[in-house]
Amino acid sequence: MKPFPMGEERRELVAIRELLKKNPRGMSVTQIAEAIGMNRITVARYLDVMRASGQVEMEPYGQAKVFFISRRIPVTAILDFFSDGVAALDREGRIIDTNRKFREVAGCRDTDLSGTHVAGLLSPLDDGGRLVDAIRRAGDGAEDYFESALSVHGENRRFFRVRFVPTVFTDSSPGSILILQDITEWKRGEEQMVAQRDLAWTLSAAQTLFEAMPPCVDTALRLSGMDAGGAYVADPETGVFELVHATGISQRFARSFSHISPSSPLGERICSGTPYYAENLKIGDEESMGGAFALRSYAVVPVYEGGQVIACFLVGSHIRDRIDPGSRKALETVAASIGNMIQRIRAQQDLRESEEKYRILFNNLDDAIFLHLIENGLPGRIIEVNDTTCTRLGYTREELLALTPLQINDPAYPGDLGEIMRRLLEEKHVFFEWAHLTKDGTRIPVEINAHLFTLRGEEVVISIVRDLRLRGGT
Repeated sequence: MKPFPMGEERRELVAIRELLKKNPRGMSVTQIAEAIGMNRITVARYLDVMRASGQVEMEPYGQAKVFFISRRIPVTAILDFFSDGVAALDREGRIIDTNRKFREVAGCRDTDLSGTHVAGLLSPLDDGGRLVDAIRRAGDGAEDYFESALSVHGENRRFFRVRFVPTVFTDSSPGSILILQDITEWKRGEEQMVAQRDLAWTLSAAQTLFEAMPPCVDTALRLSGMDAGGAYVADPETGVFELVHATGISQRFARSFSHISPSSPLGERICSGTPYYAENLKIGDEESMGGAFALRSYAVVPVYEGGQVIACFLVGSHIRDRIDPGSRKALETVAASIGNMIQRIRAQQDLRESEEKYRILFNNLDDAIFLHLIENGLPGRIIEVNDTTCTRLGYTREELLALTPLQINDPAYPGDLGEIMRRLLEEKHVFFEWAHLTKDGTRIPVEINAHLFTLRGEEVVISIVRDLRLRGGT
């Protein structure tokens, strides 16, 4: 299927497409050849390209093949609804077309990016030349997949899974599809889980709140990306908040705000129990304290225990005008982890829901996917499969988990499995064709994209298996 407009097309393709539009009942190869003055062999070749790209459809009528203009929904219309950024690139890495999400990621929502080199547009994604190398490899027909970071709209780094998929466009020119999957929330959740674990170990040895606050401030600053802050603890008798630990603040700030009265404007904000965020402050602003101390943004985040505010974080930044939602969440998570364990339970619940979403995606892919071990240099026991694998091969999941790939391979297939395994072990990735047998013995030609990685100390292979019958394989 043609994923993106390709700019100028061969006149012959345009002529065939326009002819079929005028003849909605369809035309044979001979009729098309006569109508546009072209030999049948050339017409047939163009029709093959147009079928592969989804522009035309074919139905057999006796010995003849009748071709119609495709009634499929344009992929470009669908791609604008994707949550991932998608761009079509030519062989040199110049942009042919993009979906809406990709333009948002690049900060060019209303700009036509056609002709722009993606390495220049998304240079922050490039990690040690990885992006340029991936473009080159995709131009040579090799798929690539990695994770990288990108600054978006002045926020902290956002994390992306970057994937290059080689393709051939409707004019037979090679290129690639670039897919950017935003995994920032997943990464931040992962970082927060690790940070909370480390913080829990530290807090387990703390005897007082005064001992607990310093590592909490350090964790809050690290997760939120802020560069200055302090921890205040309320005096049980007076209710005055005393500064017990500070990082990155000036001596003037420490003197001016060593104590915060609960009756002061700032103290009232703390005692309200609601986090407060001040942004876009200018030098000299008297927003309680922000601009007066060269802070461009700051946050006041209360800490609860037993239904009372017993402490707070006061953190700020000398360089950031905004406190993005991810940073706010990080600050509030650290604050709540001291007062109670509810947020931790919710985080675990969110993680389970996220895993369930990935499980649903895994099981609803059109390609069969299975993971297996390696034993004595050969494919070993299967340890996971998706629903497509079970449906295609006619086995239950339990049956497949008791097998190895060797037991579903067609033994008559003439491929060199030993050479394939050697390449996989050396290069960590191999792409090849094979044939599988279903439970009832039906032979299925397949295309296998296998990657080797380490899981819990063991070498594991993940194989993405495409049914070649869907595109005319034998």
